[in-house]
Amino acid sequence: MVQPTTLTVKRLLPIVSVTALLIGCASSMSPLRVSSNWPGWRGDGSGVSSDKNVPVYWDAENGIAWKTRLAGEGVSGPIVWQDRVFVAASAEGGMTRLIICLDVETGEFLWQTSIPADPTKTYPRAGYAAPTPVTDGKRVYAFFDSPGLVALDFTGQVMWTLPLGPFENNYNMASSPILVNDMVVIKCDHRGKSFIVAVDQETGEERWHTERSGGLHYATPLLITHEGRQQIVVNAETIVSYDATTGEPLWSCGKMKHATTPSPLYHNGYVYVTSGRNGPSKIIDPSGHGDISDTHVRMHLPTGGPYVVSPLIYKDLFLIPGDDGRMKFVDIDGVGILSHRIRSRFTSSPVASRQHIYWSDEKARTYVLKVNGLDTPEPTIEEVASNPLEEEPCYASPAISDGRLFIRTAKHLYCIVGGDARFVRPPKIDLPDDLTELKKIYDAEPVGEFNNTMLRLEIVEKVAQSDNPGVLDLLAHIIDRDGHYDVNEAAVRELSTHGELAVPVLIRMFKKGQSFYKTVATEQLAQIKSAKAVPTLIEVARSQALEIRIGSIRALGATATVQDAQAPIIAAALVELMEDKESLVRHATIEALGQFPQKVGPHRQEVIASLRNHLNDPNALVAKTARFTLRRKFRAPLKAPE
Repeated sequence: MVQPTTLTVKRLLPIVSVTALLIGCASSMSPLRVSSNWPGWRGDGSGVSSDKNVPVYWDAENGIAWKTRLAGEGVSGPIVWQDRVFVAASAEGGMTRLIICLDVETGEFLWQTSIPADPTKTYPRAGYAAPTPVTDGKRVYAFFDSPGLVALDFTGQVMWTLPLGPFENNYNMASSPILVNDMVVIKCDHRGKSFIVAVDQETGEERWHTERSGGLHYATPLLITHEGRQQIVVNAETIVSYDATTGEPLWSCGKMKHATTPSPLYHNGYVYVTSGRNGPSKIIDPSGHGDISDTHVRMHLPTGGPYVVSPLIYKDLFLIPGDDGRMKFVDIDGVGILSHRIRSRFTSSPVASRQHIYWSDEKARTYVLKVNGLDTPEPTIEEVASNPLEEEPCYASPAISDGRLFIRTAKHLYCIVGGDARFVRPPKIDLPDDLTELKKIYDAEPVGEFNNTMLRLEIVEKVAQSDNPGVLDLLAHIIDRDGHYDVNEAAVRELSTHGELAVPVLIRMFKKGQSFYKTVATEQLAQIKSAKAVPTLIEVARSQALEIRIGSIRALGATATVQDAQAPIIAAALVELMEDKESLVRHATIEALGQFPQKVGPHRQEVIASLRNHLNDPNALVAKTARFTLRRKFRAPLKAPE
């Protein structure tokens, strides 16, 4: 094992400078190797590498080729091109931005370019260097809110800089640049005038500039080629595709969520997107023009999307990951094939090799997973390994190149080649069983966003395991008191473990709190299937935000499957909602009715007539679902008998 390289920067010059290490000269570089490059955010944007024999087992002492102490801070992912690995960073409270180049074989410091920046706002977890750089093998392109888009050659010399701000964004900019032919493209969404811009790689001059509707969205664009035409797909509250040559908008698809961070994917002719905290997921046919929300959506799941982490296509399945370690694999029709839960917290996005999925949690422990038996009736997910590094924050997504993993933590960059480390389960926090003691521990903790979140999450799970009658009151107390969305959401989820007793507390969620708490409440009520919740769910399905309405409709459908007396009441409400102006409400209603076709009682003919009315619905997905539900669920002909 190569001994770790330790680097420190005592002082950064207030001008653009390249650290004077002759290692950076081309004549002293390691010989070029045939390698699988990882040139940008999630490699080519997919997060999937064709590499074989990627390491499976390692720990802080074993399987590490090198470990290098990085200057400054940053959460951008590493990128790799042949014998070099690059990262972006910042120092001096964001007043200096850095691009760092290391030798792939040794982790030695080749060069470091520092660039002065203006003072800007940021979010502590995001810092001042969130976007991942991109390279074409000749230059490295890095984006910062200040000084903007920067191009460097492979010796670290700045070739050009294009200022793009200032930006109105308390969370700072996080979207990464991508390469499109001979251009660099960057999407700049913020509270001000938002835009997407293409820049000449050689000169830094704008080739095209297209305004966007704006908002706080952080997803990295994706270049696709569909039916011979290059498109740039941008995930946001409204997904937009642009012509790669001109920047002209081609198509748009709405009804996602605000603050969209997950990046889109493209697989087998379809675009895959997921958005927002517990927001929707879609599969879209990108061959349309204009607003294709009603015509080209192939699959729609209304809830369950991640807040930050990006999805993955793995063995033709759509992996929708959650920041809380939940993993849901669905097929192209949205049918759940597999689900799994890693009990940890994630900001990085999963990546995959041919054999395994790799996912690094916020404490720098990387989980290695494998899907088995997809050709059998009961496929499974196996946690093959749980690999710890020295515990420090880890928010950057891993890179895979030439059979190696590169993992960036708060202070270090690791090159992992694997070894004989044992499978070690992550340690659990030792907590008492007594509910009173648990409350004392929780109440003694600061409950801000950046305090000991993991401890509070462990307390929530421990509390939920208790059969003490005071559990529901304590979970409700945590929901009201805690300052971290993740803890609040976990507490709402755990309410359902107490079944019918939790219904009054879940119903109270609809009168307060963030919208995603309410969406989670509908999911929990769908599990409990309580008759007591039906009046509230019907009211919510008519009156609240779109994703909450859809969640309530799904909960009503699930409840009707076991509550025979309530089923006709639910059917009548759903028939009314089938005429709603929102196509996604109509779609959810038809799916819900399909769950209890034998229990709709006196409303059967009314339901069938309504389904027939929607066989030619303007929304193609609604029409398709109406046809399927009418024929397969209600066993009724498409046309009424004459």
